[in-house]
Amino acid sequence: MCIRDSNVTQGLPRIIEIVDARKVPKTPTMIIYMDENNSKGKPLRTNEKLVRDIAAAIETTTAMDIATIDVDVAQRNISLQLHMANMKLKKMTGAEVRDKLSRALRLYVQADNDDRPKSLRIIPGVSKEDDLKDINDKPPTYTQLLQLEEKIKALRLKGIKGIERANVQKDLDGVYYISTIGSNLSIVSGYPGVDRSRTYTNNIMEIHEYLGIEAARQAIINEMILTLKEARLDVDVRHLLMVADVMTSEGEVRAIGRHGVSGTKHSILARAAFEVTVNHLLKAGIIGE
Repeated sequence: MCIRDSNVTQGLPRIIEIVDARKVPKTPTMIIYMDENNSKGKPLRTNEKLVRDIAAAIETTTAMDIATIDVDVAQRNISLQLHMANMKLKKMTGAEVRDKLSRALRLYVQADNDDRPKSLRIIPGVSKEDDLKDINDKPPTYTQLLQLEEKIKALRLKGIKGIERANVQKDLDGVYYISTIGSNLSIVSGYPGVDRSRTYTNNIMEIHEYLGIEAARQAIINEMILTLKEARLDVDVRHLLMVADVMTSEGEVRAIGRHGVSGTKHSILARAAFEVTVNHLLKAGIIGE
């Protein structure tokens, strides 16, 4: 079963993505289903709270999601004012944020409270508390301050790489699932509580790498059928089966165009009849083909 969000690439652009064998679709998405029960034997897929906890855990969380970042040019430091409501949604604590920032940046992170910090301060070049003594003699440069700001904004504090958003939804059978923007099939499939037999991504290359060429072939068929159905176009499935077979016949997912299937045909006339006719004929003449 595959469910589309309204902002997912559809129609002709999506068909082009598929037959061109794009490594990453413009809007990668996943549908993540849960196991019937969790590791403790409690019902999982029908428990909205537990599914929301998993969604919060796999969704990428950055400092910008949970804090206001201020750059103090005069004092040469960066402060983070933590938003407690946002952190509660993300299932994070101030101490956890401080520790993750400190480990990732390898810098000393000052906090207004050791146990429950609400405000954090970071100074470029200060890796331990003792370095604060020499900060007046060797203050950080403006460039270092801006570089640190960019690092903090880009840092992933929590979640799975590639999963930008994770929303909990409910199907007609009363089962909760997670719809994502972003995809990482191999990591998500191994996450506790995830039913990997039903979890799906629209990233065909990820399917190929994780599940193999047969799964990729089926994904090509599924995605083309779904896209054409949404566009209300009636195409015989045998045409789609042929396209998928040709794209995957060599054991890898190849594009239909001149950089893939059509560009590797043995006949120069067949290659020239598809695209860039003059270039193909000129090259054939040069090498005596």
